[in-house]
Amino acid sequence: MLSVLSTIAPMFVLLGLGMIAGFAPRFRSAQAGLNAFVFTFALPAFLFVAVTNAPIRDGVPLAFVGISLGATALVYALVHLGAFLVRGRGSAGRAGLAPGPLAVASTYGNVGYLGVPIVLSVAGPGAALGAALGQLLHNLLFMVGYPLLKSIRGGTARGGREGERGVWRLLWRLAKGSLLLNPVVLAVVAGAAVNLLDIVVPTVLAASFEMLGGAAVPAAMFAVGLTIKPALAGMRSGAVSVAGVAVASVVKLVALPLLTILAVALFGGGLAPQWVASAVIMAAMPVSSTASVIVFEYDGDVRLVGAATLVTSVAALVTIPLVLSVAG
Repeated sequence: MLSVLSTIAPMFVLLGLGMIAGFAPRFRSAQAGLNAFVFTFALPAFLFVAVTNAPIRDGVPLAFVGISLGATALVYALVHLGAFLVRGRGSAGRAGLAPGPLAVASTYGNVGYLGVPIVLSVAGPGAALGAALGQLLHNLLFMVGYPLLKSIRGGTARGGREGERGVWRLLWRLAKGSLLLNPVVLAVVAGAAVNLLDIVVPTVLAASFEMLGGAAVPAAMFAVGLTIKPALAGMRSGAVSVAGVAVASVVKLVALPLLTILAVALFGGGLAPQWVASAVIMAAMPVSSTASVIVFEYDGDVRLVGAATLVTSVAALVTIPLVLSVAG
C-alpha cells in the first residue's frame, strides 16, 4: 500500500495546489482554458505517445471490455433503481436521491484526467492500451449511453415520429462529438495506426508530442483541483444533501471497485496484470467533473454531482491505495 501511495501522492499534491489556487482571484477564470488545453492538446499527445508504444498486436481481451462496461453499467442500474424506489415512497426530496444525478455521481469516474495518468504510473507503459481503451469505454457509456437513455425515455413519453427523430438526432450529435471529433479518440486511433503500420514519426514531431504529453498529468491534476472550490461552496450553503453525497461517494469509491475486483476474479482469470490494473483503477476513480456537464444538460441540478466530485476527489487519496492493495 505504501508503494502505491508514494506513486500517486505527488498527483494529489498537484490536485491540492489546484484547489488552493482556486481560491485566488487570478485563477477564477483559468479552469475553462486549462481544461481545454488538457483535453484538446496535452492528453491526446500523452495518449498518442503511449499507444504508439503499446503492445497492440497482442490483442484486446474481451473479458476486459465486458468487465469494464458490465460492472459500471450494473452499479448504475442498481443505484438508479434504488433511488427510483425511494422516490416512489415520497422520501427522495428529503434524502436528495434523484435517480439520474445520483446514479451518475455513483459511477462516472474521472478516468481521463486522473485515471490514465495513475494507471501508467502504477502499472507502467505496458498498460497504455488498457488505460486508453478503459477511458474510451467509460466515456462512451456515459457521454452516449446516458443521454440516449434519457432521450429515449422522453421520446417514448412524447410518442410518434417526433420522439424517434429526436433520439436519432441526439445519437448523431453525441456520436460526432464523442467519437468523430473527439481529440482523445482521434489521438488513440492515430497512435494505434502508427503502431500497427510501423509508421516512423519524424523526430521533431515525436519530440513535440512527448513534450506536450508531459504536461498532461500536472495540468490535469491542477485542473481537477480548480473544480473543488465551487463544489465546496455548494456543500457549505446547505443546498446539497449530505445523505445523497455519502451514498454516491461510498458506491463510487468502494462498491464499484470491489465489484470490479470480484468480476476480475470470476471472469478475468486470464487477464494480464496491466489489464487488471486498468480495469480496477478506472473503477476506483473519483467522480469526474464532466459528470456535472451531463447532469446539467439532462437533469438540471448539478449540486449533488459537484459535491460528490469534491468528497470523492479528497477521499480517493486513501481509497485508491486500499483498493489496489485488495486487488493485489
